[in-house]
Amino acid sequence: MRVVIANVGKPIPRTIDFRSYWARHVKPPKRERQSLFDQPHDWGFHIYSLGVYLLDKGIADEVEFWDFAEPRSTEYHSNGILRVLFYNQDDVSAYLERFGYPDLLINHGTYGRPLLDLLDGKCFRVHVPALRAGLDLAGNSGAECYLLDSEDYLDERSMMYIPVVNTKAISPIDCEKVRDFVYLAANYGGKRHDIVINAVRGTELTGHFQPVKSDELDLSGTHITTSAFNERDVVEILRTSRIAVYPADRASSPASMWECVAAGLPIVVNEKIRGGRHVVVPGVTGELACENNFLDVMRYTLANRNKYRPGEYYLEHWDTISTLESYLAFFRRMGWQY
Repeated sequence: MRVVIANVGKPIPRTIDFRSYWARHVKPPKRERQSLFDQPHDWGFHIYSLGVYLLDKGIADEVEFWDFAEPRSTEYHSNGILRVLFYNQDDVSAYLERFGYPDLLINHGTYGRPLLDLLDGKCFRVHVPALRAGLDLAGNSGAECYLLDSEDYLDERSMMYIPVVNTKAISPIDCEKVRDFVYLAANYGGKRHDIVINAVRGTELTGHFQPVKSDELDLSGTHITTSAFNERDVVEILRTSRIAVYPADRASSPASMWECVAAGLPIVVNEKIRGGRHVVVPGVTGELACENNFLDVMRYTLANRNKYRPGEYYLEHWDTISTLESYLAFFRRMGWQY
């Protein structure tokens, strides 16, 4: 069985002879790979996990990860997934002519909708419509089933999406806490670092932003430190923080929110977040807040943090293996065969 996981960005406009390139291309040889919980902890764990799990179980023989980028390339990750970079949909079409169609496609995001159309009738398609735009705003379409980040679009062919966490690397641990809060999000539109900065400016609360460079934000009057990508160990930052915050409004169930909960941190989340409100079970995993009361809710959560049980709840309800198995069972109910 061949599985493709796609998480593509904007296509790159090229009109070259794609067929000629792929006709000459030789894929790299397979190498010894790492299993689900042995692979390095990084951004891609929740994206790659289902493919790696299918390899571990012997269900899949090949798993590929597709993206649009340049230069084009094929390269194996340490987990055994072949990373294939294309220019655009036409490039993918030429690749499929040479190497054939997959048996299962899991597409993340709106930019991958043309891939769903390209593989219509060719394989079983799963769509994860994060940050809905275009046709996705009209409802669920273009695939055999759907994994959703919002209950607003739930129907008989969909289930809620849980970004799974490497619980071998991330779990609650008793250690000294050196800061009040942590926010794991790069500084770009929709992440709303300003909400936290404005809330804590002039207060005694201490925090950390990762991955953010020190000169990207005006942190004057705050006790917020920063670290750039790969500058600090994320697991260590989580373990030494008291709570987590996620003030973003334009975000789609970010994996880092679920990592915070798995690490045992109660989380304060913006009630206007586009997707992922289901990470918050009030009084258990954290609290929802609005921009105007974000500081009050942070203080409340800090004062009562020992009453929350986010880590335990994560393992009871969103355990990594149980969640992956629930996806596979759902795909089978929707008609996937293997």
